[in-house]
Amino acid sequence: MGYGLYRVVDWGGILPVHHRLANGTPVLLISIDTLRPDGLGWVSGKNQTPRIDAIAQSGIAFKNAVAPAPLTLPSHASIMTGRNPARHGVRDNGQNLPESVEVLATRMKQAGYDTAAFVSAFVLLKRFGLDRGFDLYDDHLTNGKEGWLDRPAGETVDSALGWIHERAGKPWFAWIHLYDPHTPYAPPAGFEGADERSRYLGEIRYVDREIGRLLDDLGASGQSPLIVISGDHAEAFGEHGEIEHGLFVYDTTTLVPLLFNHPGLAPAQPRIQPRLIDIAPTILELLGLPTLSESDGVSLAPTMFGKSQSVPNGYSETFVPWTTYGWSPLTALRSDGWKAIGSPVPELYHIAEDPGEQIDLAAREVARSDRMQLAMLNLKSPRDLLDSTRIQDEETMRELASLGYLGNASIQEIPDHGLANPRDHLKERNTLRHAEFLLHANRLEEALAAFDEVLETDPNNRYAVLRAGISLLKLNRFAEAIPRLKRSIEIDPGQAETHYALADALTRSGQYEAASQQWMETVRLQPRRAAAWGNLALTLRATGRNSEAMSALQNALEIAPDDVRILQNMALQQRLAGDRKGSIRSLEKAAESGGDEFVYAALLGLQLYDEQRFEEAEAWLSRVRKNEANFAESRFRLAQILLRRDQNEQARTHLDEALAANPALLQQAKQVPDLAALLSGHKIKAQPISK
Repeated sequence: MGYGLYRVVDWGGILPVHHRLANGTPVLLISIDTLRPDGLGWVSGKNQTPRIDAIAQSGIAFKNAVAPAPLTLPSHASIMTGRNPARHGVRDNGQNLPESVEVLATRMKQAGYDTAAFVSAFVLLKRFGLDRGFDLYDDHLTNGKEGWLDRPAGETVDSALGWIHERAGKPWFAWIHLYDPHTPYAPPAGFEGADERSRYLGEIRYVDREIGRLLDDLGASGQSPLIVISGDHAEAFGEHGEIEHGLFVYDTTTLVPLLFNHPGLAPAQPRIQPRLIDIAPTILELLGLPTLSESDGVSLAPTMFGKSQSVPNGYSETFVPWTTYGWSPLTALRSDGWKAIGSPVPELYHIAEDPGEQIDLAAREVARSDRMQLAMLNLKSPRDLLDSTRIQDEETMRELASLGYLGNASIQEIPDHGLANPRDHLKERNTLRHAEFLLHANRLEEALAAFDEVLETDPNNRYAVLRAGISLLKLNRFAEAIPRLKRSIEIDPGQAETHYALADALTRSGQYEAASQQWMETVRLQPRRAAAWGNLALTLRATGRNSEAMSALQNALEIAPDDVRILQNMALQQRLAGDRKGSIRSLEKAAESGGDEFVYAALLGLQLYDEQRFEEAEAWLSRVRKNEANFAESRFRLAQILLRRDQNEQARTHLDEALAANPALLQQAKQVPDLAALLSGHKIKAQPISK
């Protein structure tokens, strides 16, 4: 296939042929979660990662790429869009990429590529918006290690291999995300370690083996894709007092390795500092494809072919301090060997001489610090800033909370001044991490004490106030929980989870009118939260607002049509409204999908009896156990059904059970001729019902 000296592409740009690979070159993008550069052998020599090392040594290798955020979803959104977070709108895990933002997979699809993604973590599920442009977005998770929603690298690679095999000889783009190095560190057999750090390194060795298996398969099939391997963010093990990632923007969590490998690229370790936002523009230029609209990144192709290139400043940010704790967000900017950190107390480091960021020079280099602070502000809040939506559904919130991601505050609400510096609250953050562990372990009194310890020094900490209120709620101490949760609403009126918890506490304490107001606010903030609609119906029914309760249940069932609890509540509401046939239909559907959660066999059977559907009624009434409230009436109706078939002895047995459970039914039995005849000459002795 021949090419001219230049190829004119359809957006008007001109690419030199020596900055390109052949048309239709397959692309394999591998992102490794939580990957420190020194976790790779070729960087530090302290871990055995022979397969990734070989890719680095035969390709173009950077050990210092700047991640736009120390969080999985915002960083991947930047990889896929070429934009900084402010301009794609995703500033925290759990947010949604706006549909208006163009993504790499869409551009590849437009160029005739088959496209597929294989992700390994909950925070990258298709619901968050990165699935656009992919023919296949495989986000099937297998409830991985310690109950976290992920899947191990081996399973993800297996899924990807099947898809890649079917596309030999075609242009394809595959993104494989491997989550394993993320906490909790639990490597498989053969990769164990004695402590947290060594287990983390073991996870990376396991990922290296699985990548090697993938590459071996590609080699055996004769395929030579452009291979791109990158971290999304790194991990802290106590540097600057941080554990894991998300709180700070020091290099410990914002520098990652970045590799490009293809037979058409000569090996090199360039000295420039790339950014993850440069990945998409680079792939597209290497393939001769139009760039993404409004990209902040630049193509690194000139550097790859030995040309001099200046890469713009590297920007990073974290909004976790604000969205989770109510502290100040942080930003960082790298420029010409210097790094500035934007916080309530600006920081400046000469990283060319102080790579560990230990000596703060902001007070000495005032002019430089001010220039970099202004540049960061423009990247943090540009004129064309996009704001993602808050989390809208119950399942997403629950699963994110199980992963430790509880932030849900809007970035539009951040005060201009007066917020706490996260650096001043490391002790509180560590206490909160432990308190959350205690809460999940159901050690509620200990958790409450830990949350209260934080509130002594940081009384407006949004995380501690809310979680303390929830701890009290779980302890059934509603009178104490309610003022805590009201205070949480004062701090963050838009936090749906707080309104939900307060509504729950008010409902459980019998304050139905006040509870219904909080349920209404919850569904206003999260209109797709079925459980909140269902609970709203309960409180509306309790205050006599039955038509509104019916409407709330209809909304709940539109969202969750097979939810057993909502169906059962709908059946009760329909029965109250005199709609017996509708109540039966709701109960039958609940029984069909509910399993052990279906608890209204008696109500279903009794209503079927009233509809003279006796055989169906018998099947349900026979299931009612002695410790259930409607046992006596169920046995009473069973006796009548059996009498209709002249099964007098069995009928007498059921009648005995009914009268033993509720002797008051004797007078009613005497008024029914068939039962009265059954009772003739038969002495009924009431017996206590064993539980």
